[in-house]
Formats: sequence, C-alpha cells, structure tokens
Amino acid sequence: MSFSIIIPSRNATNLTACVKAVRAAGETASIIVVDDGVDWNQCDFDRVYPQFHIVSGQKPFVFARNCNIGIRAAGEDDVVLLNDDALLEGDRGFSILALASTDRDYGVIGATTNLTGQVLQQRRCNQGIVRQVPHIAFVCVYIPRRTLNTVGMLDERYCLDYGVEDRDYCEAVNRAGLKVGVSDWCYVDHGSLTSSFRGDPKAPRSFQQNLRLFREKWGITG
Repeated sequence: MSFSIIIPSRNATNLTACVKAVRAAGETASIIVVDDGVDWNQCDFDRVYPQFHIVSGQKPFVFARNCNIGIRAAGEDDVVLLNDDALLEGDRGFSILALASTDRDYGVIGATTNLTGQVLQQRRCNQGIVRQVPHIAFVCVYIPRRTLNTVGMLDERYCLDYGVEDRDYCEAVNRAGLKVGVSDWCYVDHGSLTSSFRGDPKAPRSFQQNLRLFREKWGITG
C-alpha cells in the first residue's frame, strides 16, 4: 500500500531532525511538509531535501486544519501524521504500521512513544503487531485512506485552545464501527525535542475549551 508522511512544521531544527530520523529508519515514502513558517535556510537535509513536497499551511495555526491540507495533498495515499518533534526509531516503523493497517477492522493505528498523555501508548514487550486501545494521541498515527473516505478528515473546530482533535477523531472511528490501535513495533521518541506549536509536552496548555466542544459534539457527560 502507498502512504505519504505529513509533517506540519515551522521549526527548521525540529524538521531537520525529524526527516533525518525517518530516512535513517529506511522509510522512502513521500514526505509532505505543511509549512507554517520554516526558515529553509536553516535546514540541513543533504540528499533528502529534494524528496519533499512542500505545501503552505494556513494561519493562525490549527493542527487539524494544517493536517487536512496535507491529507488533501497526499491524493489517494494512506497518510502518516507525524509531529515534527517525534523522532522515528528502529527499522521501517511506518511500513510496519502500513502492514498492520491491512487488518480492516482498524481505522487508525498509532506508534508507541515515551511521552504522551495516553499511557496505553507506551511501549509494551511481546505484544504482537497491533493492540486495541480506546484512543491515542496523534504524535504519530497511520490513517488508511479508506478511513478518511468513511469518517472524513480532522474536525477543524478544535482551535479554541489545546488538543482534543485526536480524541475526537478516535471517537468518530469507534462510532463508525472501527478499532483504534497502537503498534509496539513502531516507536517514536517524543521527549527530545520541543513542539513547534504546542510548547513543552511535559507542561501542555489548557484544553478545557476543546474538551467542552468534544463533550457537546458527542453528547458525553462527566
């Protein structure tokens, strides 16, 4: 199956490290950078730079909106949504997510990571290629095109404060009768860099307004 890697970024240092990690892991898929103000003169990609497709993001930055710009640019490919502060480790982790996605019961599959609010996204040993979880943080997530065609793209209304658009998408996937999964065979380091957009992941901003929207949208109380 064909997939494209979508990286929203405005930080040349993060983007350079992120892309180099992807290529060092043996992934050769097309990379779509959703540019929110990258200083390209500060980027050092050596031979990987020409393998980019660069599209302009919209301001003010909205994570869902800029991801959707990348998803449209990917045509009919499946997509990997990758934060620019997430560094792929190991061999061909995204290709492993693509393989796991051939199980059509799964609507989205995320990587494991060292820093996320979802404890079930932490790496576990001897767990098989994919395991079901209720929801994941979109630090690094594989979304098959069939899911996008069924569920749609990310909800761009989650621009009130911080996050929750990933929780929303997982809710939509579950309500479409599909599973949310995580793969222990794909791991990204989410603790070494600082996000272009969200600051220090160890001290995230408030998400109460977005959470309120989520609860109203889905009729969830408590």
